[in-house]
This record gives sequence, C-alpha cells and structure tokens, in this order.
Amino acid sequence: MQPRLNIALKACRSAADIINSIYKTKSQDDLRSYDHLDEHLYIHLVNLIAESYPFDKDDILGPTNIDVTKIKKKVGNINFTSNINNVDKYVWVINPLDCYQNFINKIPLFNITISIFLNGAVQASLIYNPVLDQLATAIKGEGAIFENRKIRNINTSSDKILYVIDDRNVKTDLKDILHGDERKFGSRSTELVYIAEGKLDLVIYSNIDIWDFAAGLLICQESGVLVTGSKGQNDINESRSLLVAKESLHKKIIAQLS
Repeated sequence: MQPRLNIALKACRSAADIINSIYKTKSQDDLRSYDHLDEHLYIHLVNLIAESYPFDKDDILGPTNIDVTKIKKKVGNINFTSNINNVDKYVWVINPLDCYQNFINKIPLFNITISIFLNGAVQASLIYNPVLDQLATAIKGEGAIFENRKIRNINTSSDKILYVIDDRNVKTDLKDILHGDERKFGSRSTELVYIAEGKLDLVIYSNIDIWDFAAGLLICQESGVLVTGSKGQNDINESRSLLVAKESLHKKIIAQLS
C-alpha cells in the first residue's frame, strides 16, 4: 500500500504548487473568481497518478460537482465510479480542495485529500495542507502519522468537551451532554485531523459525502478514536453521517441519540 500512498503524495505536492501560486499571490477578491479550480486540480491529480500507476485495475471517485465527462476527454480511459464497494478493485477517493470557502477567504485551513479503498474498506489515506505544508497519513493497521510523528487521541475524560456538530437538532438532543465549547473550522478533513490529534473531543456530521470524510476516516481510526455513523451504524457511507469520539464519550452519545 505504501507505493500507492507515495504516488498520491507526489501528486498532492504538485497540485499544492498550483494552489500556492494562486493563494499566495492573489487578493481575496481575485480568489473568488477561481470557481473551476477544483476541477482543474482534480484533472491534474488524476493525470499525475495515472502517469505513475496503471489505472486499468483501479477506479476513481470524486466530488459530484466535477464534470467527469469533460475529465475523461482530458485524462483518457480511466474508470470513474460512484461506489466505494467495488469488489476486488481499488477505489481512489480524491477531494482536490476541502474547503473551497476557506481558500477564497484567505483562511489557510483547506486540504487536498486522497484515500484508497478495497472492497469498501479504506486501506490508506492522506490529508495535505498546501499552505501550511502539513501532512497527515495513515495505512490500515500501521497507525496514523502527522508531521512525521505518530498520533494518538489520548485526551483524558473531562466534563468539558470541545466539539464540532453540524446539525442543530443533534445539538438539541445532546444538550445534557454537551458541556463545553463548539468550534468549527470549515474544513472537515482539518477537523478530523484535529480529533485524531486530541485537539477535539467530538465530531458529528450529518448528510456528509464520502469525499469529505474518506481520508479522515482512517486517520481517526488509526489514532484510537471510534468512528461510526451518527447512530452507531457501521456502514458510514450508506448512513451519510459520522460520529467520532473516544469510546466512553461515543457510548454516551449513542445512548442519547438512539
């Protein structure tokens, strides 16, 4: 799996050069005109990966707002899919820019993310912040790494928690548990790295797309936190929701939401 991850990282660093050449030289007003940057970056990433790796046995999945028909004309005969559960095939899930709103507002919390699935299970992933030059990676069974060091969420239990919840109804249902402060960073991949590091205690997302959480999924799992759907579902992609927390807090949340 490491060779695939190395190829993904090489492609990310190349895409980062494009992002930084724009982000560091343009005004905030100018950045708002780059409404097709994600498509350009997606094509660039797929092309670079395809140059180094035979995609005849693998599939590609990315954000649905990107016109795959146009990409096929530019990158050749590559199979794009909407299903991470393809049997006996690796599926590369690519998000070229999470989050675009932070990018155009000159907030340096956005990432390029790539994850690799086999038979519906994520095997490797990376999250790369091109402006801060920060890299988080994980390989299944080998732990999570951020900035060249292994990370574990070792936060001890506390009555006060720092959390991210994107659903007002869920916050209402958990009002008796949420003693602490809420923080939102705009970029879901950034928030998932933060909880893997132990900077956050709880993350709950509703109605989330696979490309928004796929890379962070494995990094969180390998850091020691529990990751399920918001009501404890094992099939996170089907539930389109995410609940991430240490085991003791996770159990309390599930009991309250069930």
